[in-house]
Amino acid sequence: MDISFEKIIRSVSLALDLAEISSSENPNCEKNISNVNFSSHKFYNHSKRTTYIALKLAKVLNLSNNSMKNLYIASLLHDIGAVNSLNASHTSSEFIKQHCIQGAAITENLPIFNSVSPIIHYHHENYNGTGPFKLKYDQIPIESRIIHLADMVETLYEENINAFKQHKDIINLVCENPLFDKEVLKAFLSIASKEMFWFDMENISFLDFILDNISPDIDDKLDLKQFESFAFMISDVIDSKSSFTAKHSRSISNLAFQVSKYVGYSEEKCLKMKIAGLLHDIGKLAIPTSILDKNGSLTDDEFSIIKSHVYYTKIILDSIEDIHDISYWASSHHEKLNGTGYPRHLTASELSEECRIMGVCDIYQALTEDRPYRKGLSHEEAFKILNHMTSDGYICEKAVFQLNGALKKINMKQSIK
Repeated sequence: MDISFEKIIRSVSLALDLAEISSSENPNCEKNISNVNFSSHKFYNHSKRTTYIALKLAKVLNLSNNSMKNLYIASLLHDIGAVNSLNASHTSSEFIKQHCIQGAAITENLPIFNSVSPIIHYHHENYNGTGPFKLKYDQIPIESRIIHLADMVETLYEENINAFKQHKDIINLVCENPLFDKEVLKAFLSIASKEMFWFDMENISFLDFILDNISPDIDDKLDLKQFESFAFMISDVIDSKSSFTAKHSRSISNLAFQVSKYVGYSEEKCLKMKIAGLLHDIGKLAIPTSILDKNGSLTDDEFSIIKSHVYYTKIILDSIEDIHDISYWASSHHEKLNGTGYPRHLTASELSEECRIMGVCDIYQALTEDRPYRKGLSHEEAFKILNHMTSDGYICEKAVFQLNGALKKINMKQSIK
């Protein structure tokens, strides 16, 4: 099974934009442009628009094909380290430095294109040496210098204002500061002088071909094992958003894998179930941390927002195209046999065995995990609740039996050791 690496990265960049939109703290509010308040910037399509600007600059600067590819991947992922920093109370300068470090560390683990790590590490360096790591001039990778300016222009851009009403102010603000490579700035002035550039900025949110037309060809594919490696990396990003769920995705993944082995699925399907477990909560990146970390009961409105996470899981994973089965299993883990689940209210006839297993694994893991407001339940207590849920027609009795059998098999192996 081969999976498009470009589609994977584009889907993750969508998830990252959702994460930044959902952040109430908006730690990007200070970016070294004096007298400008960035707190109103909503980060809609931030990764996509930053990537578009970066690629336009790179074409003027005649970057090599290899540099263009690295720039493309790095631009889409440049804020991947931000998710880990959104919970903390910190100044903007601390946020900027920390998310660069974390972004570099995360992307070092990419199964391919891990050479983008240093580009992301230094994408907030100022050309005059006043950035977080004090590099200056040619010490900063050219791709980082490009992303730095592209990121700034995107953050200055307001999606709810017509481009013709703001483009002169953006150009003036960028030109007044000594933060950017003069050649990169000259390239920006060249592209910013054309109305087409600003029309593209205005319409990129719903016209995907705008970015597609200038993106380098990324033909690389990941096999299922490489995709598993990638999913492990993303699961850490997902779980880092909430202080409640340090290893939740990995635990669900392991349970789903063990139950799949117990049932007798093929090696490929077992691996797919593991990946579905790792990615089942990727939609939680779109949920505000204040709701995810609330130490107490949720209001009806807050619960409605929480429910949307499985919708976003489906949207993000469906955009990869090559993994519709994984997306279906991952995004159905809150559905119930009697149609009372969410978000699609699927019924028994619409829920495959894999979906039922994933749902039962998620409930068991949630019940047995420690949370700040309660201690995790014992195995026996958890299964008492699961059995009641089967009696009430919510979850699959067979899937509960399969989970119990798999757990007994694990415990038997551990006792022998």
